[in-house]
Amino acid sequence: MVVVQSKRKRLRTKFAKHEIPKSLIYEEYDGKPMYYRGYKEVMNGLKTHEEIMGESDTQFIIVACLLKFLIKNIDDDKFIVGSNEVGLHTKKRSNLSADIAIYEKSTLQGKTPKNKYFDIPPLVVIEVDIEADTNSFGISEIDYYSMKTKKLLDFGTKEVVWFFSGGKKMLVAHPNQDWVLSDWDKNVTLLGEYQFSLANLLQKDGFKL
Repeated sequence: MVVVQSKRKRLRTKFAKHEIPKSLIYEEYDGKPMYYRGYKEVMNGLKTHEEIMGESDTQFIIVACLLKFLIKNIDDDKFIVGSNEVGLHTKKRSNLSADIAIYEKSTLQGKTPKNKYFDIPPLVVIEVDIEADTNSFGISEIDYYSMKTKKLLDFGTKEVVWFFSGGKKMLVAHPNQDWVLSDWDKNVTLLGEYQFSLANLLQKDGFKL
């Protein structure tokens, strides 16, 4: 009997920029693309676009609890809350995304939407974990948090808040102030008046993370 050994497909780890479809770009910094985490699996045919672009169950729960609090409590005559990877065009060839963005309504009213990314900075950006492949971009996750936060503040955003599910931490950043890292059971205040604790919001809705 002749035994035929099947050759295992060799997986590629490097791809030329022109090979990678634009749909796999998560963000862009000064013309350099940052891809979705898992894009290499898509390029090797192991996963679909949809599998790597969707929120994790943890991200979904956190974002849903935050949105529930914000929509219920902030002054909706004055502010508008958006989610689902809000696109932000911070400058030429630089495009970021936001898990949650809060705008003052007056800055958007009277402007005709152009079906493009916002070139107006939101007052607040809230981020929950990351979906980017930072290694392929050549930086660590910590460097990514720092870089993106600084870009948002330079853009004109007044408050940037990160929630990290791994260590149950949060980072709060304002322009020209020290950034504050703390546990997410501590209170955070948005827009100078809306105070909450993520741990309390999760507990109130019966979620254990």
